Amino acid sequence: MKKKHTFFSFSIFAVAILVSTSINARVLMSVADIAEQGMQGVVNIRTTQYIPNKDPQLDLYQFFMSGRIPQNQTTHAVGSGVLIDKRGHILTNNHVIEGASSIEILLSKGKQKYHAKVVGSDPKTDLALLKIEANTSLSPLEFGNSDAIRIGDVVVAVGNPFGYSHTVTSGIISAKGRVLGSGPYDNYLQTDASIHPGNSGGPLLDARGRLVGINTAVSSEGAGIGFAIPINLAKTVMKDLMAFGKAKRPWLGIIGKNILSQDDIEAGGSVLSGVSGIIVSNLIIDSPAQIAGLKIGDVIVQADQSKVIDLNQFQRHLIGKNAGSRIKLKLYRRGKGYLTTTIVLEETPKAEDLPQEKDLF
Repeated sequence: MKKKHTFFSFSIFAVAILVSTSINARVLMSVADIAEQGMQGVVNIRTTQYIPNKDPQLDLYQFFMSGRIPQNQTTHAVGSGVLIDKRGHILTNNHVIEGASSIEILLSKGKQKYHAKVVGSDPKTDLALLKIEANTSLSPLEFGNSDAIRIGDVVVAVGNPFGYSHTVTSGIISAKGRVLGSGPYDNYLQTDASIHPGNSGGPLLDARGRLVGINTAVSSEGAGIGFAIPINLAKTVMKDLMAFGKAKRPWLGIIGKNILSQDDIEAGGSVLSGVSGIIVSNLIIDSPAQIAGLKIGDVIVQADQSKVIDLNQFQRHLIGKNAGSRIKLKLYRRGKGYLTTTIVLEETPKAEDLPQEKDLF
């Protein structure tokens, strides 16, 4: 009995060590640790915009009333940004710097300000890339994986709300894949970490201090609801901005619509009962889709290995590809059944060369 008891005690001790080791391997940093690590990679952004007075009658009135020549108006705005490398590249929101005449950057350490130039911007995803020439060492943030983060995970937001430098708030991921109607690539992370004006462009950090989102918007309907651009989407756009100064998006050349009811499919019978996907409602002449043989009325049900749910999800899949790459589509065609085709994607033409359709891609 004694030997058995000794063995049993040793077994519990060994299991306790293994469990303790496993837990310790997953131990997350405290909010203070995350904040201390994350603040080094967060910058404050101050923009200046000059607004000319374009009313000549008002100019004349002001001149006679005051005897002074009217001056152009100057406005200022504040925001946040994220250092992404040691060369001085900063990722932020496009709306933070849009229309700015000058952009000043203040690092977390020191009081020296730096003038930033715009490397590129993308209004469709509300992202912009800036660059400074700093005379000090920089501490860029480590990228996390926004696809892997789960609802309920702890997150920390750092920014410049209402001009209060490097403010830290914490919360959880409340939801993923939120569509706000702000653009075709809506796929926001929702958080209850407090986000206010001035937080825009700042980081959303996971429990290991890694960058998982760019804080972008707050709900107008109530406090405690903020939204961040997933970093996996931001990285795709960022690479294009750094290389070309703009986002180079692939396109198929179709105008699509969501399936709202079985009547939309017009397939007859029950072969597509319960199916999800998008319907090709129109085609652009000489587009990759038309060249590959797609037809109006086709129902796209799968892209590569991903099931197609709706237009937003399909466009998010496309943005992860490059012009010149291939996409494999599974579709349903009335009278033909299920078909598979591979399409070589091209770069999206200039906006003036395309019809102004919302769901064109």
